[in-house]
Amino acid sequence: MEYVSKSEPVLNSKMGEPEDHLSPLEENRALNGHSTAYSKVSHENSPLLDSLGNIQCYKQRWYVLTVFSYAALLQTATWNTFGPIAQSAKAVFGWSDANVGMLSNWGNILFVVFMFPMAWLMDVKGLRVSMLLCAVTMVLMTAIRCITSKPAPATWLINIAAMINGLASTVPFAGPALLSVTWFPPKERATATAVSAIFSLIVWSLLYLLYLVSTGPLFVPQPDELPMNMTYVLTTSSSRLVNSSGFSLTPAANISEVRGGIMRLMYTECAACVLLLVMVVVYFPAKPPSPPSLTASIERTSYLRGIKGLFTNKDFWMIMLAFSVPTGVYMAFGTVLDVVLNSVHVTQEHAGWIGFYSTMGACVAALLLSRVADLYLPHLKKKMLLVLFVLATTATLWFVLIRLSVIPFSMASLYLSSILMGVFISASIPLFYELGCEASYPIAEGVTVGVLTLANNLTGVVFLSVMQIPGIGVGWMDWVILGSVAVALPLLLLFQENYTRSGIDRKESIVPAASIDANTKAD
Repeated sequence: MEYVSKSEPVLNSKMGEPEDHLSPLEENRALNGHSTAYSKVSHENSPLLDSLGNIQCYKQRWYVLTVFSYAALLQTATWNTFGPIAQSAKAVFGWSDANVGMLSNWGNILFVVFMFPMAWLMDVKGLRVSMLLCAVTMVLMTAIRCITSKPAPATWLINIAAMINGLASTVPFAGPALLSVTWFPPKERATATAVSAIFSLIVWSLLYLLYLVSTGPLFVPQPDELPMNMTYVLTTSSSRLVNSSGFSLTPAANISEVRGGIMRLMYTECAACVLLLVMVVVYFPAKPPSPPSLTASIERTSYLRGIKGLFTNKDFWMIMLAFSVPTGVYMAFGTVLDVVLNSVHVTQEHAGWIGFYSTMGACVAALLLSRVADLYLPHLKKKMLLVLFVLATTATLWFVLIRLSVIPFSMASLYLSSILMGVFISASIPLFYELGCEASYPIAEGVTVGVLTLANNLTGVVFLSVMQIPGIGVGWMDWVILGSVAVALPLLLLFQENYTRSGIDRKESIVPAASIDANTKAD
């Protein structure tokens, strides 16, 4: 008996050419989000209907996941190098808050520029070529930051490196779901996506932990503070250097120590990126010899048709906006957390510990939720996201009310509200990736997550660009972060979830061909 699965054309057991081609009607159904396309799978050649002998997992998948996660960790580290040490960088290089914010913004802007060509590269050439390009770019980017620490040329080189980082970020940000579907079986897929995605969060915690210890920064010392507002001037009476950010430095001691700490950090990040390149060169294949699931063996929609399909699928728009608005704002907000909290006299050290605890909590929550979704609640990702954002909205409102002094200020309340806000928002990222891929199937996962992160970065670009307005301050950020989190709730409620991809792999989307033929004629 002949069966039909909701999918693109199925490849044969040798991963060769498609067995069948879609009709124009079937392609139109897939690209407009009404349903996925239909392709015929015979009993004899379908891995879904036989003993699953052609479906195989390989132990090497854990090495591949480790290398990819390491790349995500390094990319975030280099993107957010100066956020946790903003006060130190401002003192050494003479930067303003806007300069610090723009360094993160360059990565977002260039990600937007390179996302579509890099999504095409991942779709056509696979993960190995994409990862090689990413690793080479990261080595180049970190190397040029090591050339000098003199303020004027260093500022130029650091900004150029931040731009190059936008290209390097495309693969770690857009690739988690593609890697998981390529190498992992269905019951590990959400977990693998979470692991590779949360390493970009873990690095925030590692950065704060490396830079800050209980007695002061470990890598980069914090400058001596003096509440003044002057341009650079060397006072002959005290022989102290004061900049416009209000920091007083002893030229022979403190400023040299801070500069040395920043350069040690530059060398360390460059060496770490060289190690990544070696790991990718040694072993990082485009795909395993055999697919880990039926949908991994199914050809995806062509790149251009996939892009068209995403932007004409209203359900995907709902999930894209629900994801990109809160997470894009929060990720940008996190890069300038030191600047935000400094306005209420919270030190760089306290800002660092807040960042550390919130991101580590988010990593643990993301892993737990993704594992639960894999094993017990594969079809309840939307409900899990709704719960997360109800909690996130509550925590964000608490944080804003503390910042506005509506609620009496205490360090404990500030810590707790900030940490919970970060945990609930960031823990949602892997679930959004998986839900977006389900909603857009059979469009390639790299293209889908690429568009999701493109929207995320566009939101971050807008947020960080507002910082460039002279005299705007940081008070507006409270309302933006609260509004961005709250808006996700109605968007999630409007989103119509479907799990076609998971259904195929779990043998839940198999129906007689005659039934589909009847439905097609009715259309």
